[in-house]
Amino acid sequence: MENGEVKIPAAWLIERSGFGRGHIDGAVGLSTKHPLAIINRAGATARNVVRFARRIKTSVRDRFGINLRPEPVFIGFNADDPDVASLTS
Repeated sequence: MENGEVKIPAAWLIERSGFGRGHIDGAVGLSTKHPLAIINRAGATARNVVRFARRIKTSVRDRFGINLRPEPVFIGFNADDPDVASLTS
């Protein structure tokens, strides 16, 4: 980048933090085509998806010291919900 900073793709960080394409964690997982896409494999709740996303975020932070921020807006969750709050901060 112009200011000397480096841009690193989130997908690269996620894969190198142990969450490769097709990673499965119970009823949720990652798409086999792209590690940025969390999928419901059948029967997962929204909370299951949010908790899986939090595990990914924590793993990336612990390995690289980088905090990922999700793009979606979380509807139906209380703003103080610790699962969602840990993703958005």
